[in-house]
Amino acid sequence: MRRCAKTRCERSPAATASLLYGAREVCLVDLIREPDPRFVDLCDEHIDRLIPPIGWVVRDDRTDPPADASELPRGRERIHR
Repeated sequence: MRRCAKTRCERSPAATASLLYGAREVCLVDLIREPDPRFVDLCDEHIDRLIPPIGWVVRDDRTDPPADASELPRGRERIHR
């Protein structure tokens, strides 16, 4: 069974994240079928607590993102495309 990539987290992953350095984006997508070392699988709790580096944004490309922009932590912006 797959687990969240965060150390000591035993939860199942809910989405896959990738870092797009050129665009300064953390991109969230629906959980990919097979684990891939180029990406990070995260559970819902760690997705909700995700804060990108300064100057970066979170791009949420999941099919059904659970939170709207009014619920995001301070200093975090979410782009829906």
